[in-house]
Amino acid sequence: MILKRHSEKLSFFNLLADLIFVTLSWILSFTLRFQIQVIAITKGQDTFFNYMRLLPLLIFCYLFIFINMGSYKKTLEKQKIWDEHFSLAKQHSFAFLIFVTFSFFIFEHRYSRVTLFIFFFITPILLPVGRSLVRKFNRLYLKLNRNKKKAIIIGTGPHAVAIQKAVLNRSDWNLELLSSHSFSEFDLLHSQMTSPDVIFIIPNANETTHVNELYNELDKSLAEVFVIPYFGDRIFFTPKLLQIEGISAIALNTSNLDQVGRFLKRAFDIVFSLSFIILFSPVFLICACLVRLSSIGPIFYKQERMGLDGKKFMCIKFRGMYVNAEENSGPVWAKKGDDRTTSVGKWLRKTSLDEIPQFFNVLCGDMSVVGPRPERPIFVGNFTKDIHGYMLRHKAKAGITGWAQINGWRGDTSLEKRIECDLWYIQNWSIWLDIKIVLLTPIKGLVHPNAY
Repeated sequence: MILKRHSEKLSFFNLLADLIFVTLSWILSFTLRFQIQVIAITKGQDTFFNYMRLLPLLIFCYLFIFINMGSYKKTLEKQKIWDEHFSLAKQHSFAFLIFVTFSFFIFEHRYSRVTLFIFFFITPILLPVGRSLVRKFNRLYLKLNRNKKKAIIIGTGPHAVAIQKAVLNRSDWNLELLSSHSFSEFDLLHSQMTSPDVIFIIPNANETTHVNELYNELDKSLAEVFVIPYFGDRIFFTPKLLQIEGISAIALNTSNLDQVGRFLKRAFDIVFSLSFIILFSPVFLICACLVRLSSIGPIFYKQERMGLDGKKFMCIKFRGMYVNAEENSGPVWAKKGDDRTTSVGKWLRKTSLDEIPQFFNVLCGDMSVVGPRPERPIFVGNFTKDIHGYMLRHKAKAGITGWAQINGWRGDTSLEKRIECDLWYIQNWSIWLDIKIVLLTPIKGLVHPNAY
């Protein structure tokens, strides 16, 4: 495919740069330890040969992890620099752990821990330098290159405008925009004279009726054709193309969790929840005592919520309101200065400690540690009418914390922004994203001014 060929070259050069800079980092670590001796240790000496014989194993471990964790995945999405740096550091940590484990069992020679320490910390600094050099050489190559592929865009809607900007700004696509037409203006014979290599078909609402006519004409062209279907303003996950009995079908609303992903997520939920409950059992007992002393009623409060695939379950929390708090008000969200909330309940809600019992929901399988916050079914019905894509958040298990929470969208804040975060999380899920959210929760997700 023309559009990905240049991306494939970039992936190869990124791989080459990674191998070069991992090797340089290994040599530099040996030099700093045994020759320059930046860390004042006089005890112990070693030879360069002993460290070079580890290099094949080192390279194998890094290649294995980087390839399997998608570092060289060919994609048309533009990745942010800091996301790339974080990804490289994460993959480096895994590769280093595997390398150290294997080297310990394979080689009898004992290697300097100081050298390994230096290597561990300088490699994530040097790897982005290699990637940066690849980008600089790529920009220079494209600036000097006179052999760009030619592209035509057929369509006038917002998606057509977005693709037009991408063709003009994405140097890694190696495309030159010849022209942009509406469906009524497009002339195949004229376009054949300009010999386009790529044609984008992007119908808008009032242009879909012309698509079939255009398909009949384009089978006379040698250009690669990309069709971006019109779905209106509806919100879907990234569509996936499937073959069903030899018929092409576009799958909508499918999450990023496959069978392996679900297993990893469930394993993480069980291990983390059990560890949390054991480690924070004193906090659990203190909160339970405070709730008991604050007002008459049970320690725990159970409320019906909606989870994965719309399944309802009973969510457990420390009781933060007086008994029968909704007897007069009916089902409503808590608000600032809510007189239904006890003095201890206000503190528990503000610090999110009222949600600690939900780790038992996680162990039961009703919830996950990370995911969209569960909502009451009575509110779900109202939100579904007003917010496009609201029900898609139930394509993942409800979570104690989530992407929306660490980005500040909790309590009495924008529902639209919250849904946007939830859908982004489901679409981009990885076990590493879950770990990142858990690590950021104590900093960004626990205390919030809109938590009542």
